[in-house]
Amino acid sequence: MFNTLVSIIVRTKNEYFWIGKCLNEIYNQDYKNFEVILVDNNSRDKTISIVKKNFPKVKIVNYSSTNFFPGRALNLGIKKSKGNLIAMISGHCIPKNNQWLKNLVKNFKNSSVIACYGRQEPSDISEPNDVRDLTYLFGLDKKIQTKDPFFHNANSMIRKSSWEKNKFDENVKHIEDRLWASLVLKKGKKIVYEPNASVIHFHGVGHHGNLKRVSTISKILRKKTSKNKKKSIVCIIPLNKPIKYNGKYLVEKTINDIKNIKEISKIFISTSDKQLIKKISGKKIKILQRDRDLQKEFLGIEYVLSKIYLRHIKKFNPSHVLVAEEIYFNRPKNFFQNIINNFDDNYESIVPIVKNNNQNIWKKDDDGILQPLFKSSLPSEYVDHKIFEEAKGLGTLIKAEIFENSGRETNFQKFIEVDKKNTITTKEILNIDLD
Repeated sequence: MFNTLVSIIVRTKNEYFWIGKCLNEIYNQDYKNFEVILVDNNSRDKTISIVKKNFPKVKIVNYSSTNFFPGRALNLGIKKSKGNLIAMISGHCIPKNNQWLKNLVKNFKNSSVIACYGRQEPSDISEPNDVRDLTYLFGLDKKIQTKDPFFHNANSMIRKSSWEKNKFDENVKHIEDRLWASLVLKKGKKIVYEPNASVIHFHGVGHHGNLKRVSTISKILRKKTSKNKKKSIVCIIPLNKPIKYNGKYLVEKTINDIKNIKEISKIFISTSDKQLIKKISGKKIKILQRDRDLQKEFLGIEYVLSKIYLRHIKKFNPSHVLVAEEIYFNRPKNFFQNIINNFDDNYESIVPIVKNNNQNIWKKDDDGILQPLFKSSLPSEYVDHKIFEEAKGLGTLIKAEIFENSGRETNFQKFIEVDKKNTITTKEILNIDLD
């Protein structure tokens, strides 16, 4: 088998600067039993003309759609292949020496090895962050992975038989390699990292720190690795000093807005107010007397909620927690239901925001002196800063797992814009001192 035919899939899009170097090194390999299939994503430069003129043996497959998915490109190329082993390399990667292909192939002598990926080294013109990432990620020690699904198709090889059972996902924009690896590892197979099969990779795995790409990848990872647990929502209404006006507690309105929402199984009222505890009742309502050590103002609401969750709520095993404050009396109609309906599991939370139309924004320094944080000299009718502020107390829906980490701020937030009139608080209208 180990002079078996290898099909090398090369993916390209506008790679005229690199493709000649890439293919030249491939055809100089010591391991000679291979075919090359180039899958081109609508290149508009000289990529294809260079290939046709200088490498006539290369089979060219056109990726016909303008909506590119890397898994589909690989599947298209592999469908045209004849080899038992499939090597994959990006058109802007250059094998470092003539042992590259041989060093990938040798790992398949072990029948339990389903895939192998090689080292990626930065070029002398790579961006500094790409140099750092490639150097840290692709080390000098060989690894055998049985649980870790890291895998990278810019420089890799798989058994065609495994691909026939598990094709690459054609519905994701990135990390089709990692998702595929996760599937095959569950079947008891092994993935090898082979540092001696090295390529020069210009932009590296981070694509020069492309923020849009990173954001998309993080969403895919969260969606694909989540347990897809059915939503089981509880609500927490934190009340350190409940507000009473005209004989009624303001929290009653918030409770009435929430209690008929079917997705919410329990409403926890966190308070130490004895009168309120006597008055509030209902099938969904559970009073949590706030522990003495959590009544200190300096602790911060995120910390307090995290402790309340861990001590009293975690045992109910919720998937999400809705946090709402009593002071907002003018929420939009069906606000809480809309928050639940709009939650996206790619995110950790959904947070209401409101446009801040203030022309100037000030802050106090350590000496209590006001300093301009943002100041505009334009007349107000010409100012539109598109500045928004969070209105978390209006109603924020958060994945329960966040509360298990000392109430840390959520990193992946989805925002829903609310009209300013809906965020006016009772404090502002009634001039109630809540401090």
